[in-house]
Amino acid sequence: MKPIFTRLFLLIAVCVLLVAPQAEAASKKAKATPTPAPVEIEREVVEPPETIRNMLDIAWQEWDSLKGKALPKSNKYTKWWNNYEWEWCAGFVTWCMLEADVPQETQQNILAWEEGEVSGMMHCKASAPARLLQAYLHMHRTTNIPQKGFIILYGEETNKTVHVGIVYDVEKLPDGKYRLTTIEGNMSKTVKMYIFDYDPDKEYSIKNKYPDNSNVTAVPEEERTGEVTKYRTYDIHVKSKNKKKPWYVNCFLMPWVP
Repeated sequence: MKPIFTRLFLLIAVCVLLVAPQAEAASKKAKATPTPAPVEIEREVVEPPETIRNMLDIAWQEWDSLKGKALPKSNKYTKWWNNYEWEWCAGFVTWCMLEADVPQETQQNILAWEEGEVSGMMHCKASAPARLLQAYLHMHRTTNIPQKGFIILYGEETNKTVHVGIVYDVEKLPDGKYRLTTIEGNMSKTVKMYIFDYDPDKEYSIKNKYPDNSNVTAVPEEERTGEVTKYRTYDIHVKSKNKKKPWYVNCFLMPWVP
């Protein structure tokens, strides 16, 4: 065999030896950790801890003082993460938690913990819905049952982390549904209050047509008792480009566990 071919043969042999162990290792990749099932909690409405009640008071005061005033993307609710100009719905939630001294850790720290239940109050100090969901899943703190002080996470078709808000009030209805009052930042550039009905036993389906595809429905007009303003509404969230497709409740994130 000529020297040049000998060297080429040796080079190919070395490459095969180097690549083979990597290919074998790749074939033995660990399976992804399955998403924890929603936590089963009592369906009756209970009062939250004092710290959570204080957080709700803070959220209400912000809503009441703004009265629908439009804010820039960089505002008081974004200062805790260096005035980062982004959609600030999760920033508002975390700001309220910070103001009320609700214990919290960064997403990075939470994900470094061993996965599983975490005792006591705990919030993820994050400014994006997807980051909040990832951290709360890691702590096994997601549920389909609402309570005061929980974080409501909305989906929009295949986007399951489109928006978050704070559950301010919960009323259990005779038919098993809940009438929710939420306070949500970055809606029409302000903080708004929404009142609507939610069915915890209804699963969202992208294949069905409205209103059969969502677990969220409007409060019947004859049962609407509060004032309607530009910052307090009985309207339900809808997909911006298609008004016939309302948002749905993906799940609730639990800063406290009943």
